[in-house]
Amino acid sequence: MAEKPTIRTTRIKDYYTDKWNMTKSVMFTAIFSLAFVNLYRPFESARWVDVTEVGYFLYSCLFVFVGICVIALSRILMYIFVKRVSMSYLEYIIWLIMEVVILSGFYTLYVIWINPTLEFFKYDDLLTVFREVNINTFLVVFIPYLVSWLYIHNISLRKRASELESLGLSQVGVINFLDEKGDNKLSLSSNSLIYIESADNYVEINYVSQNKINKFLLRNSMKRMEEILVGTNVCRCHRSFIVNMEHVTAMRRNGDELEMEFRIPEIKKIPISKTYAEKVSEMFMHLAPKISAETSSASN
Repeated sequence: MAEKPTIRTTRIKDYYTDKWNMTKSVMFTAIFSLAFVNLYRPFESARWVDVTEVGYFLYSCLFVFVGICVIALSRILMYIFVKRVSMSYLEYIIWLIMEVVILSGFYTLYVIWINPTLEFFKYDDLLTVFREVNINTFLVVFIPYLVSWLYIHNISLRKRASELESLGLSQVGVINFLDEKGDNKLSLSSNSLIYIESADNYVEINYVSQNKINKFLLRNSMKRMEEILVGTNVCRCHRSFIVNMEHVTAMRRNGDELEMEFRIPEIKKIPISKTYAEKVSEMFMHLAPKISAETSSASN
């Protein structure tokens, strides 16, 4: 039986680490933080510096600018990281927490620098300021982080639903495969598709036609294929494979590997990664009665 995915193993959705979505999140955090600090002056922040109203606004602008530079650098590194290695939800949360901690470190040095009563090399001053700044920073950025997360999630779901309607399933049971330019290169009935395999900058579509297994090379990404196939019985099981679960007859553990077998003997066994194991197992259990009935009918 597949190992149940957890927050430690489940891969984060791609739209959370999308370049444009992260840019919007950073911009919203900057605007919200600046407005919040100046309107409400939370946590007695006015006593951090002894200045006029205008001076406080200018200091807060510099304060927020420093923070946004740190967050922007963090998101650039995150973007580079997820391009090379998949990131789990736990890793994503830890990354954001470390982002706040590092941000608090910069703010601690900044507060000590502008406050003549504090000293850089005095342990008590450093510890006291860091503790207070860390709490304040977390509370200030928590709201824009949460709002950004919910906004990105909602907008991305709506976008994917719209793309599915306009690009993916133009007719019931018919899948249109578009290249990266948006041109329709291949249309298949949903039950003729077997699996899709990553091939560098292309995807290899394996399907059945006239009782033969055919391959079609399409210039597009696996991520795009996932978006097109949302709402079908086709799901991703591995970073290199997307499978039509209607053709799967068994899931078997081979040592540490979990793999699936197909009703068509010529099809190679395809691995299932831990990231997608739970979703694949649930879909297989849901479709198992239908697959069993069709297999029995075919054999009779």
